[in-house]
Amino acid sequence: MALAATVRADSALHALWELHGKHNTVYLLGSIHVLRQTDYPLAPAVLNAYSNAKSIFMEVDLQEIDSQRMQIELLASARLPEGKTLPSIMGTQRYERAGALAREVGVDISIFDAFAPWFVAEAISQLQLQKLGFQPESGVEMFFLEHARSDGKPVAGLETVHDQIALFDALSMDEQADYLVSSLEEAHDLPKEVNDMVRAWQHGDTVWFADQLKSELGRDPVLYQSILVARNRKWVPKIEALLNDDKNYLVIVGTGHLVGRGSVIELLGKDGIVATQR
Repeated sequence: MALAATVRADSALHALWELHGKHNTVYLLGSIHVLRQTDYPLAPAVLNAYSNAKSIFMEVDLQEIDSQRMQIELLASARLPEGKTLPSIMGTQRYERAGALAREVGVDISIFDAFAPWFVAEAISQLQLQKLGFQPESGVEMFFLEHARSDGKPVAGLETVHDQIALFDALSMDEQADYLVSSLEEAHDLPKEVNDMVRAWQHGDTVWFADQLKSELGRDPVLYQSILVARNRKWVPKIEALLNDDKNYLVIVGTGHLVGRGSVIELLGKDGIVATQR
């Protein structure tokens, strides 16, 4: 794929920030992990950031996910222990509520009765996005991974798939159950919000994403801290270390990690590092 073929007129701002070291630039790109083919081409500023970078970092190296070992670990973590089921963990009232919400988006929750609530939440979210035309292979990370492979640019992860699995495993079953119900409540409005989400991303509308985080994760401080802020704190030293190099980097993470309270941008600022939105 030729990058030159995917250029369009630029808008004023993007989900893209620049950090400047003494001898290099680190670009921070907020992503939407799944997109539609119709959401392309990407803006010239984003494509230029990739072109200027010698190496790419993502939340995880997506090539790692394809390994058989990771697939086995993911499935093992997602399955509930022998004798446990989703209904028994959630309790009758919460399970029935989750079931009703799932039916509203066309999913029979009972097909997931052998799986942990965190996995059910993620799986139903992916199913719903696919129905709306969003595909992982059309996501920002996959787009740049394909280009990096053909261009010979190294790709690495800020964390591992194991780290991401452990993140959810660390939540109690009760917290996971609440996360599932909350996720399904948000799923009801997703079809109406997807175009707003993509438009906000394309125009670097940080306020829109910050408001979404407040309404989705902000209601639960435990989830907000574990899923977003704690990970941001682990990533920031790694990003700051890149500023000591003499080559440019492109770092791609979910846009939610770059906006709002406890974001990567805010934490960098506390360390005296200016991030300029482009």
